[in-house]
Amino acid sequence: MATSKCPSCSSTSFELKEANIRYCNYVHYFIQCSSCGAVVGSIPFMNTQDLIERLAKKLNVNLYH
Repeated sequence: MATSKCPSCSSTSFELKEANIRYCNYVHYFIQCSSCGAVVGSIPFMNTQDLIERLAKKLNVNLYH
């Protein structure tokens, strides 16, 4: 398996940091290089899949037939 590298500095160390995104109503996190801070991804604060599964369970809906 290949090792992920920062596209800016080639570091292989990453971190999750809360993002301050202007005009965004939801909290997001940046996945960024822990060496230079280059952003390589963004994820929402809440785990959407987990929320859907909990809602389905409350509604007695089987998501996985």
